[in-house]
Amino acid sequence: MRSPTLSRLLPVVALPALLLLVGCGGESGTSSETADVPYQVGSPVSDSTVALVVSSEYGADTLSAQRYQQQVRMSMKRQAPSQQSEDQMQETHRQLIRGFARQHALRGEAKAQNLEVDPTQVNARLEKLKQRYESEEQFQKQLARNNMTVDSVRSLLADQFRQQQLQRQMAENYEEPSSDDVTAYSEKNRRIRAQHILIKAGENAPESEVDSARKAAAALVDSAKMEDVDFAELARRHSQGPSAQKGGDLGFFTRDRMVDKFAEAAYALSDSGDVAPEPVRTRFGFHVIRLTNAGEPMDTTKARKQMTKERRQQAVEDQINALLEDATVRTNPDIVSAGLRE
Repeated sequence: MRSPTLSRLLPVVALPALLLLVGCGGESGTSSETADVPYQVGSPVSDSTVALVVSSEYGADTLSAQRYQQQVRMSMKRQAPSQQSEDQMQETHRQLIRGFARQHALRGEAKAQNLEVDPTQVNARLEKLKQRYESEEQFQKQLARNNMTVDSVRSLLADQFRQQQLQRQMAENYEEPSSDDVTAYSEKNRRIRAQHILIKAGENAPESEVDSARKAAAALVDSAKMEDVDFAELARRHSQGPSAQKGGDLGFFTRDRMVDKFAEAAYALSDSGDVAPEPVRTRFGFHVIRLTNAGEPMDTTKARKQMTKERRQQAVEDQINALLEDATVRTNPDIVSAGLRE
């Protein structure tokens, strides 16, 4: 849900995973929106062996069709079958394109700034990578299967270290939050407690099923608002979610622990006992939400720390977007399916 910390170093991974990590832009990428990409969209690529090309003042980088398709397969494997919808496939393509463009910009800028990497650090990481294999022979066979050499792996690792170094530098260009900022943030991100009743209706459910679930949830909202009604009993009788046997109790949670629409509705309630006026639709179905504890603001020390972390991450993204403004991305429409617009 949230971007990892900027200081985390490249994990020890097997070669196919390393290729995916490098090909999709490393560990701090974020999802992109089709209508708001930071780069220019160029003419389609017709070469059947090429998936996409990114070009800018730093030169051009090409991702082969074979490597791109491998990355798509590996990305989809990491998702639950229930999430492997057409929309999710589109989002996977967008993330891979965005990640490859980010990597192009970061590599180019790191080179432009003449950032250096300690060879000892790279060699140490290479040795850890080798330890994932039973023998040197197995490692060499994996290299051959991926058309790589020890030097090319070392080069990939060095690239990653340089990109991480550049991102750490970028992260320092953030605005320190004021006391008022921290106070507002701590209130917005307080821990609250709630109950809910879930009437399931998947994202791709038939319209008749969706209508039936919506009506059932609306009726439960009306029931939950009545005086002397035991919401916990309603949840035990009607909820189709895992918290049903606990009377729908979700315990204490923060805004970032719930899907956006659910969090917005729960945090809009002000007093314990309040019920959301309408059922809330998420990818899981329709929720009837009741606030049981309005909570307290986040500790200001923790709020400042979290705010600073988020602003550092945003500073990195803003600067990468600025680098990508003059970049052009060209894709092969027969291989890449992301709905990019000219």
